[in-house]
Amino acid sequence: MAILLKFEGYPPAVVASVLMHLVLLLFVLGRNVSPSDYVTIEDPVIVTATAVDVNPQRLRRLERIEQEEAAAAQRRQQEQERARREQEQRERQVREARQAREQAEAEQRRQAEAERQRLAEAEAERQRQAEDARRRAAEAAAEEQRREQQRLAQEQAAREAQANQLASENMVVAEYASIIKRIISQNWQIPPGARNGMVATVELRLVPTGEVVGTTIIQSSGDAVFDRSVMQAVARADRFPELQDLDRGLFDRNFRTFTLVFRPEDLLR
Repeated sequence: MAILLKFEGYPPAVVASVLMHLVLLLFVLGRNVSPSDYVTIEDPVIVTATAVDVNPQRLRRLERIEQEEAAAAQRRQQEQERARREQEQRERQVREARQAREQAEAEQRRQAEAERQRLAEAEAERQRQAEDARRRAAEAAAEEQRREQQRLAQEQAAREAQANQLASENMVVAEYASIIKRIISQNWQIPPGARNGMVATVELRLVPTGEVVGTTIIQSSGDAVFDRSVMQAVARADRFPELQDLDRGLFDRNFRTFTLVFRPEDLLR
């Protein structure tokens, strides 16, 4: 079968020639000949190989086989190259996915650390603000207490000063009121009908020079003669020059209008 396949496509004459040569060779080798029968035969020119090599059908078949093998080799190479590229792509995708995952995890850790730092800073700031608020509140309370103590001290000092001033003013008022009473009493002539229990209250209107510019009985004794004698005593006094030495405010508060009470028994003592 291999020989038939090998000679497939050769012309029949070539096949017949080969067969004839084989038969002749078998015939010669099978005979018993003497040396005298030997004939010198020159070596023939064998062209079989040449005829086989230039067979166009075999060449086309071999070329087709070579092309198919080359195409198959090229396909295998392309498939290997495609498999290599796919493997490289898968490995690259795996690396990229791993890098992306690592980057995402690193970013999550960074964000978590940043959030922890932010919360820590916010807590520290809150505590600082709370401490500042407590400190300011304590300082404000201390300042308020200091101001309250200062105010109380000032009020106490003012009350004491006012009390001292009032006491001093009362002493001055009492002194000048005593002068006025003494001067008017010296000019009062008690009427014969006056008796104990009679009381007449007179309001004097004075000016800073000490002059009496008005007199009014604001409480009558019930006896016209007694009341008239009181009015005459004030008229005789007329003026109290000692009042000129008084402070204007003190005069206005105490002597702009001055009330004087007349009792007969007061003069008799």
